[in-house]
Amino acid sequence: MANKKLSEHIPDIKAALNKGLAEHLAVTQGKLSKANPVDTGRMASSWFIGKNAPDRSVAAERSGPGPVEVREYSGVIEFDGSWYISNNLPYAERVSFDPKWAKGGAGGSAWFTTITGQMPADLNDRMAKYLPK
Repeated sequence: MANKKLSEHIPDIKAALNKGLAEHLAVTQGKLSKANPVDTGRMASSWFIGKNAPDRSVAAERSGPGPVEVREYSGVIEFDGSWYISNNLPYAERVSFDPKWAKGGAGGSAWFTTITGQMPADLNDRMAKYLPK
């Protein structure tokens, strides 16, 4: 590999970036769903990945508790646009930022900001996994 010209490495680098980003988005979506406070499971099931704009979908309304279903992104994830993980339920912002919803009771770290604050380090770890030195 050391004898290759730089231009010959580009397809491998693009593939590595795509794999790292795809894994990062899927794992982060899963973390948000898993850490989400669950009543009926609707909000935990409403974290969606969107390309170049947030996905405005929401999980079906529920009358009682149900399983959390994480919907995988249906397209190809490539390192070629803006990517979003969003939740379009009207109460999602309050549940994500209000300290009373923190797991472990009041005064603990907010579950949402803990996950989003860790995203740069998580992305760095995933890219290091796929990009050879």
